[in-house]
Amino acid sequence: MYGFRIFVRTVLLGVLLSVAVCVASAREVVKIAFYNVENFYDTIPDPAGGDTEYLPGGTRNWDTERYSAKLTNIARVLDELDADVAGLAEIENETAVRDLVMTLRTDYNYIYLSGGDSRGMSLAVLYKGDKFVPDTARLVGIASSRKALYVRGELYGERVDVIVCHMPSQMNAARYRDRGLASLYGYVEYLHGHDRDARIILVGDFNADPADRIMKRRFHTAEVAVDGRRPLFAPLSQLAAHGVGSYVYNNRWLLYDNIFLSTRFLGGDGFRYLDSGIFLRPWMLDNETVSRKGYPFRTFAGGVYLGGYSDHLPVFVLLVRD
Repeated sequence: MYGFRIFVRTVLLGVLLSVAVCVASAREVVKIAFYNVENFYDTIPDPAGGDTEYLPGGTRNWDTERYSAKLTNIARVLDELDADVAGLAEIENETAVRDLVMTLRTDYNYIYLSGGDSRGMSLAVLYKGDKFVPDTARLVGIASSRKALYVRGELYGERVDVIVCHMPSQMNAARYRDRGLASLYGYVEYLHGHDRDARIILVGDFNADPADRIMKRRFHTAEVAVDGRRPLFAPLSQLAAHGVGSYVYNNRWLLYDNIFLSTRFLGGDGFRYLDSGIFLRPWMLDNETVSRKGYPFRTFAGGVYLGGYSDHLPVFVLLVRD
């Protein structure tokens, strides 16, 4: 039932977004997205370890055939998503990013920096070189075992600051996630304090729903009105209030994947916020597993290989400029 609800709502949202893009056809519209691609490992042993499950002969029986299927599946999603800039989470290494870019039909450049995660999970940014020109990329320590990826560049000639994050999972004690989120928000405040006109785009898997205490307290996700004194607003968070999410945990849809924009995108010259949503196609949902019917069609469930896409759905925002 919940899977059907999110499918209907997202399809309707897609229709509305198509209308919005048509209305804005005389203007420049760009799409910024985020996608947790779920344990995107290659088949080569990592000298530092952390990938033993995802090797030929490992407990996941991860081999060339399964890796190729994963590449094809994620490329299919990203090609249809067609974002101009996309943050990715749970990428093992640069080899996996490069193989993905070579599999995609869409012409993307990429930025990858190893985050030092114990499981070998890192972040990456894909971007269309004719839309976005990066000039700075670095990892940012945010009081978490997983560092954030910061990329500064020009989007159609306008400077933007893009931050990609992946917070500690729900399997960890809440204090680790809370500390990481507080530190992450502190970094955004640092950027905003140095430049009140900064156009900040924060994307990632926060492993926390907008209704969670830490998100309401730090990121003000429960507020409908936008306070211009704060550095960020949360365009997607209102979807969560209607039962729409990007991930299923304990049989509940949750908006763990989110995008925050600086309030500078609400007015003035340059790019402005237009709309947002969760990207979904029917084939991205599990229609075979009884216990997961209508949920994201993932690669593994309980150690069983399903051959799907990811346990997350991508999220996106649209920005427009006259």
